[in-house]
Amino acid sequence: MTTTRQWHGGELRQQRLTGDWTILAPGRAARPHGETGGCPFCPGPGEDTPPESWRLPAVDGVGWRVRAVPNRYALSDRHEVIIESPRHDWDPVTGSDAELTDVLFTWQQRHIALRGYAAQVVIFRNHGRAAGTSLSHPHSQLAGLPVLAPGTLRRLEAFREHHRRFGRPFASDELAEEFAVAERIVHSAENTVVFAPFAPTAAYELRLVPRRARADFAMVPRPELREIAHTLRLVLGALGEEIADLAYNIVVDTAPTGWEQAPFLTWSIHILPRRTVPAGLESATGIPVVTTTPERAAACLKARLTKATGAG
Repeated sequence: MTTTRQWHGGELRQQRLTGDWTILAPGRAARPHGETGGCPFCPGPGEDTPPESWRLPAVDGVGWRVRAVPNRYALSDRHEVIIESPRHDWDPVTGSDAELTDVLFTWQQRHIALRGYAAQVVIFRNHGRAAGTSLSHPHSQLAGLPVLAPGTLRRLEAFREHHRRFGRPFASDELAEEFAVAERIVHSAENTVVFAPFAPTAAYELRLVPRRARADFAMVPRPELREIAHTLRLVLGALGEEIADLAYNIVVDTAPTGWEQAPFLTWSIHILPRRTVPAGLESATGIPVVTTTPERAAACLKARLTKATGAG
């Protein structure tokens, strides 16, 4: 028997053999691609969004710094767009640490609000057409899913088994190994580290991980958020210098609902540049083909960071 679940504007269908889920969302085809008239996210008479669910007010109390609104072309009934700035040309790299910290804080607050209605809340940011962006105004998204994704289930089991065998979170052991090898570390700060993973799924893929294992990204304190914001700005800037017309996805990997205190989980942020389209072998096997080694990617980005910051 096949399994079908009603979905917001479509269906969730489960594959009979593997148990993997497919989202059927025909309403998403109506999404706008580019602003043909005014931008719906810009403040003013052309603004056109559903009623906001949350806002971070401007310092003067009149305008706003960040807004959250329901996604008009939602994948679920708990799918929000985070409008990251009133400025149409804002970007994490050219913005300030404080502005990006506000965005990260909004992710935390909306994650807390949505996870009571979902098995898993996915936090992601698309940048560039190749990464799936439909509107250029800076924004990110949170989508609450009624089921755990197959990849999430596999990782939960693997992390739990590692902790059972060794008594430590896998992320702590992985980070210790990266420091021991030292070839793939891109940036190291007081509370966080960025490295190129040993077996990447995309060229120049990066992971930002905390030095202190903590399952729930929503519980990261404000001072650490500021450091994360600064680090993301530096790293995205280096990627933009290294890769022309950079397109990327940012994904926050955090504990699913009910797993926020799991001792074997550690939140992280994945940065996935989108430079190529998967070809036949990748589609047939699910095995990525990556044309730049993580060691070379890390060396190139670290050199650019050293030049940009003046560190030697």
